[in-house]
Formats: sequence, structure tokens, C-alpha cells
Amino acid sequence: MSEQSPWAPRPESAEPQPEEPAGEEPTGEERADGRAPRARAARGERGAGSAPTGEAVTDRELETAPDAATALGLAVVLLALTGICALLGGHFLLGVLRLAAGVLAGAGLGVLLIALLGGRLRRRTRTLLAAGLALGVALALTVPAVLASRVGSLESAAVAEIAPLGEGDTVASAPSGQGPVLVRRADGTAQLVEPGTGAQEVESAPGDVLALSADGTRLVQVSGEVTRVHQLGGGSDAEVSGAGEAGGRSAPVEVAGTPLALDGDLLVVRDCEEDVCRVRGIDLAAPDEPLWTVMDAEETRGPDPAGLPLPARAEAPPGLLDAVAATGVLPSVPLRFDPAQGWLQIDAATGFPVGRVLAPADADCRIAATPAPPDPQSVQEQGPLVLTVCAGEDGALTAAAFRDGAPLWESAPSPAGDWTVRLEAGRVLASGTEAGTTTEGEILASEHGADWTAPGGDGVAQAEAFTARIGIDGTRMVLTNEAGQLLAYDTATGTNSWTLPLDDPEAEVRGGLASGTAIVLDETEREEPLDPRGAQRLRVITAEDGEVSEELVLDEEITAWHPLSGGRALISTDEGTVLLGG
Repeated sequence: MSEQSPWAPRPESAEPQPEEPAGEEPTGEERADGRAPRARAARGERGAGSAPTGEAVTDRELETAPDAATALGLAVVLLALTGICALLGGHFLLGVLRLAAGVLAGAGLGVLLIALLGGRLRRRTRTLLAAGLALGVALALTVPAVLASRVGSLESAAVAEIAPLGEGDTVASAPSGQGPVLVRRADGTAQLVEPGTGAQEVESAPGDVLALSADGTRLVQVSGEVTRVHQLGGGSDAEVSGAGEAGGRSAPVEVAGTPLALDGDLLVVRDCEEDVCRVRGIDLAAPDEPLWTVMDAEETRGPDPAGLPLPARAEAPPGLLDAVAATGVLPSVPLRFDPAQGWLQIDAATGFPVGRVLAPADADCRIAATPAPPDPQSVQEQGPLVLTVCAGEDGALTAAAFRDGAPLWESAPSPAGDWTVRLEAGRVLASGTEAGTTTEGEILASEHGADWTAPGGDGVAQAEAFTARIGIDGTRMVLTNEAGQLLAYDTATGTNSWTLPLDDPEAEVRGGLASGTAIVLDETEREEPLDPRGAQRLRVITAEDGEVSEELVLDEEITAWHPLSGGRALISTDEGTVLLGG
């Protein structure tokens, strides 16, 4: 075979031949000169140099990189839905749309990040970054709004909790605003409720009479003809019992007789033995020997409960303890009925009558000791008053006030009629109908004049139209008006004591006024989509100056409320009863 034959073997060339790039497999599309593989290698090198992690992006990752246009379009759609949900949620106050807007905003920004990254990172890294951004944005736009719209709870604000109050249960607090709250159950059991120590069971029989002293420092328990006086305070979780010491609390003082009054350490009791009745004064610090003793007639009667509505004419004379059992408070002013003279106030330290006869024995009169009405001009605390209101044969009422047996004021006769009276805070409030009419109304006798007047007088008559009345007592009346305000007026003068706002002038307002404390429940106006529906604002207000001692926004159903002295309140739900304030 000649050297020129095309089939002859050719000698190897002395020039080195270019090597194939490492890691590249020849394909059917590659040229014989290898330029295509070099181009692909170059692209691989550039990809490796541009990756933030410094790692090469493989061909498989490049093939799975998202399409930028598609991702960008999806992000635009999600962000547009975000704006629509936020707009509709804010307009219609729909919480679900407000939450959806936060979630969609996070998702939209996450997809936008994927579109911007393209194929510059590994697929897993891109996914983690986008998911983290979406989650962070969604949480930032939803969690603070949810937390800001959370409502309070009675349990979190309660200073003490007890079982729910039932029908027939009664509540009492001392006029001073100090000391525990006495809760008497319909089955005869009782509890003392106060901050710190919670509820303490009182060992008592169903027939016992329980009452707080006027200053709230003692509990008086009457069992038959025996009176026990328990010293309160000092804090103890033990039960209050009639014998021995309870958790460091001193043993109760036990005396024979029925209590008439308790003024500090001076207890006035009345007891009868073999048709001989005596009234005695006892110093609780040395109870073995009475300070004084006076004879008393066998026929007697008790005073009337202060602050409760009563028929102007009593169907039967009240018993010695009827008022104490009704109010849960033993007065500090001892009143004694003498069948020959009438009602007298006696000195707790000596037993001697003080001042003049308060009311004749043969008159149809109501009598009670009450705290003094507010006096802005006085810098000293005024002592308690004794109020009387007597009904004439035609139903006309005549009221009078005394301090230490001395008359302070006396009213002119009221219009004749059928009246119900309340003796409270040094004033007499009567409600009923005048003779010859069927229209019910209210009239007031006070220290500001002899004539009976409408509650609030001209000051209230000239005020803006009222929409609801929260409550009224001898001191003040709490009302709402068309301007969306909660107002308090002096019952006698009509002076505006304080004003607080309401969220919605057209919303229903409920509440009550007693013991110098107002409780007001009004619906809150929804301003944000996540604000709860049907939430109501509970305020416990000191009626004297309008100070809000407790304010809560709740979505719990409140079934009952009991205003207490000292800006406190017992609030009941189906689950329990809590003490607020104090």
C-alpha cells in the first residue's frame, strides 16, 4: 500500500491536540472543533463567579429557575388583592379581610423576591428566603393588630372572686368605704370578701343576723339573744367563727342582748329578762362590766333601713333588727323608742338622751341615721344625721334632719298623695303620685329649703335633654344626654358635679347607683376591623367626684352588678362574681 493511499495509516502529529474540557460530555449538537463545549464551560464559569454563595449553579438548577415574568405577575396580583382586602376590611370593619390582607401582603412580597432573585441562588435557598420574608411580613401586619384589639377580662382585674350570686343573695358594705364586703347567701351562709385575703367563710346559722359596723372594722353577729362582735382586719384565711381565735384574729366579744348601735368601741344593746328590759352601754375593750344601764319599756320598735325605698306609712312597726338585716350595716347612732315620748337619740357613752324628741310616739314616721350630705364649703368631715319623715292623714309628708338631737332643718308639708320614701345622705327622696292624679313623680326635701322640689331643680330642668338615668340617691343623680355624655348632678341643687364621655350617643347604657358608687355599662364603638363585636365598656365610678376606679372593655355577658362604697363593685357573670376596686 503506497503512502499516498487514502487508507494508509498516517503518522502522529508532533503538535499537541487540544483536550476536551473536564466534565463535559460531547453531544450531537457539538461541533467537531469543540467550540460549543467551550462556550458552555465559559457560561458555567461565569455562573460560578456571580453566585453570592461562591458556589457554581448547575445546569439542572438553571433549567428550574422561575420564569421572571410569571413570578412578577403573580406578585402583582397578590399585592393588588392585599390592597382590595385592606380597603374593604377597613370600610366594612371585617376582621377576616384585615387578616387576609396581612397574609396576602406577605405572600406577594415573597413571590416578588423570587422573581428578583431569578436563578442566581440555589432553589432551596431562594425558597427559604422567600418563605421567611412572607412569614415575617404577615406576622408584622397581623399580630400587633390582633394584640391591640384584645379585650380585657374580669378575672384579670378582680381583687377577689367568689361563686356566682343567686336569687335572694344580698351584699353589704360599710358607709365608710373601708373593710370587707359582706355577702349573705339565701341559704344562710355568709362570706367576707376583701382584697388580699379573698373570700372568708363566716360560720353562721340561717336565722342569724349579720352586719358590718359603720366604719367597717367589725362584724356583728346576732344569734337569738346573744351578740358576738368580731374584730376585722389583719388578714386571715381562716373562717370567722364564734369561739376561739381564728388565724391570729382575736376572739369575738360575746354579750347578751340585741345590738342597737356600735360607735367605735362602744356597743349599745337592749336585753329583757323576766319582763324587765334594759338598755346598756358596753366598752368592747372591757366588756365584763357595762358602762351604764337604763330601764326600758317592754314595748319597742326599731328604726328604718337607710337608703331603701319604703312606704311612707308602715303597715306594722319594724322590729329592732329589721333595718340591720335589710342593710347589713349596724348604725353608729343609737336610737331608742319610748312609747310615752317617741324617738330619742341617746349618748353611747352615758345613755342619756341627746337633744329633743325626734318624732312623736303616735305619729306615722320613718326614722333612720344616715351619713351627712356633701358640703363643699366644709373642710371637716360632718358627723351622721338622723332623718325623720312623717305622713299626715292625707298623705302629705314632713321631713326633718337632726344632728346630736338638735334640729338642722324641717320641710314644709309636701303635696298630699301616695308616696314611697328613701332616707339617704341627709335628704329625703319621695316618689309616687299626688292626690287626684295618676302621674308618677319625684320630690326631694333637703337642707337647701323648706319646700319640696323636683330632683335637680332648675339646674337639671335647663340642661340638655336626657336619654337615660343610671340612678339617683339623696346626694346625686347620674344621667346620659343626647350629646353622648355621662353626667352627675346634685340632687338638691342641680349643680353639675362631673361629666364623662360615652362612645356612642345612640348605644344603650345600663348601670346603677348606690352606696356612693356608680356602675356604667355602654357599648363600645367599633373603629378597627379586628375590634370585637358586641364588646361593652364597664366603668366603676366614684359618684362624688367622677373618678373612674375601674375601666374594662369586655366581651363577657354581665348578669348582675352591685355598687359598693369606696368606688368598689361586685360584678357577676354565669361563671362567677368578682370584686373590683379597693
